[in-house]
Amino acid sequence: MLAAGLMSLAGQAWANDDMAVQEKAMRVVDSLLPSDIQTRKKDMEKADVPGYVKVVYEAKSRRGWIPIEMFIRDSADYAFLGRMYKLDPGMSPREKAQKAMASRLPKRFERKIIQSGKTPMKGVKEFLFQVKVPKRGPQPVAAYVGKDFGVVGQLFDPNNKNLTEVSKEKWAGSQVAWKDLIKGLKPVYGSADAPVKFAMFTDPECPACQHAKGRIDALMEKHGKDLAGYLLWFPLSIHAHAKPKAKVLACSPADRQSKMFNALKGTEPKNVDDVFSALEDKGIDLSEQVHKCVSSGKAKERLQRYRHFANEMQVNSVPSFYYKGRLYKGFPETEIRQALKSQD
Repeated sequence: MLAAGLMSLAGQAWANDDMAVQEKAMRVVDSLLPSDIQTRKKDMEKADVPGYVKVVYEAKSRRGWIPIEMFIRDSADYAFLGRMYKLDPGMSPREKAQKAMASRLPKRFERKIIQSGKTPMKGVKEFLFQVKVPKRGPQPVAAYVGKDFGVVGQLFDPNNKNLTEVSKEKWAGSQVAWKDLIKGLKPVYGSADAPVKFAMFTDPECPACQHAKGRIDALMEKHGKDLAGYLLWFPLSIHAHAKPKAKVLACSPADRQSKMFNALKGTEPKNVDDVFSALEDKGIDLSEQVHKCVSSGKAKERLQRYRHFANEMQVNSVPSFYYKGRLYKGFPETEIRQALKSQD
């Protein structure tokens, strides 16, 4: 797909060392796009900013063909995905970041800098903006500035790791303290004194959440004494039957929620009474205390509390995991396995 398209560029009038740039572009984009995404019209030229090569291609989506630009350093170690702007070297780094963002976004998009710091690239700083996107709410957007340029987009390291996503996840995790997130809760997995802890924002009807749960279950079989997991019920509006399920789950004993999560898979309750009936059909009876919790409005309060934390961290997809002060999109299995290994 993309690899073949980029390698065909070798037939153009490019120096042999530009093959490294092509290879870098291939690896970055392959790390971003599923293998079945079509691409076309790849192009490559020297960027306006000295020391960088601009690689352009189009990726097919439901909205049609979308152009994507990458700016890769001549040494083919770091790469930017986004828009690059040539800027006055006399400007301060903050001014460059604001100028780049103003060039990229319309004025109506309100924005402010929420985090700044160095990057592994010598002489390059990162500025994380909070941008109010119409109909989507606040979104974190990164700008990178060097001596004579600014980039609005994403930064990839020599190993093709998306450093922008890491920065966003760390910022999101910093918005809520762990002790506040789990206050008053008992872990659904393991015990509260386990050395490795995580919290999962999850939707009762989310297939990806069920998959993540399967991976957690597998870890619990081997590392149950060292792992503690909390479930924060976060029903999405796109799932018609998620909210009544989430209300009952939020009011249920922690040690029963995992089993109930499985039992409710595939059910389509219209209200909480349907949820209770579905569970009863599966042989799961809940106490009167759970019924009272739901009917009294406590379930609604708990879901609102989870949503408040989700909003603070700008959670916009599930499953999302809070682990060691960082918010991950998807289960951070590698990181958790490493932490568990150190307990052996």
